[in-house]
Amino acid sequence: MTDPYRISGPDYDPATPRPTTSRPAASKPALSKGALALRALLWLVLMAGAVVNMIANGIGAWPLGLVAGGVAALIVHHVNRRKT
Repeated sequence: MTDPYRISGPDYDPATPRPTTSRPAASKPALSKGALALRALLWLVLMAGAVVNMIANGIGAWPLGLVAGGVAALIVHHVNRRKT
């Protein structure tokens, strides 16, 4: 039975293997203790900032929520900058 949703040309042969686009997994370098400590600290500050932001927005203290959101944005910027 043919598949009505398959797009195939006249030279299509299902028995012919097609090239794959997957690459072998690259090994990640091990992180130093300082890098692990920095990562843990950034996660803790990010989570604390999220909690402060939710509480501040709940009680109407928008300046405090703005500061907490700014801290979160700086952490995200730092992590994105280190990836490149």
